Amino acid sequence: MTTTRTASLRLVMYLRVSTGGQLDGYGLDAQEADCRKWAKKHGHKIVAVRTDGAVTGKSTDDERAGLTEALALLADGTGDGLLAPNLDRLARELTIQEAALSVIWAYGSRAFTADHGEHLADDEDDPMRTFVRHVMGAAAQLER
Repeated sequence: MTTTRTASLRLVMYLRVSTGGQLDGYGLDAQEADCRKWAKKHGHKIVAVRTDGAVTGKSTDDERAGLTEALALLADGTGDGLLAPNLDRLARELTIQEAALSVIWAYGSRAFTADHGEHLADDEDDPMRTFVRHVMGAAAQLER
């Protein structure tokens, strides 16, 4: 579990449920509570919350208004990073998950999940970092 102690960051929270029925399980309220608890514990401030309801995790970013808005808030400097409950909520499709992370890092922003902490950008000196993220993403895709 990666936890990086830094000065307080401004985080944009992104939440997603894939079906209407999921609203009662690990729904938006439960996801938001987990993210807020994590942010508070690590001294970060939530500056915006964006959601996609009843949007499958294999949807592309152009089908996700909430994700598009969250990324735009990073691009314009409103937030220093994106916080999701877990990478599965960011995307269940590995290629979409990786594309979103690449955009976040390209903006000079940081990616966090409440269940893991910071997801560091790829580093050629640490190929295991990328490998593990890919394996976990592929497992989430298969589970879907």
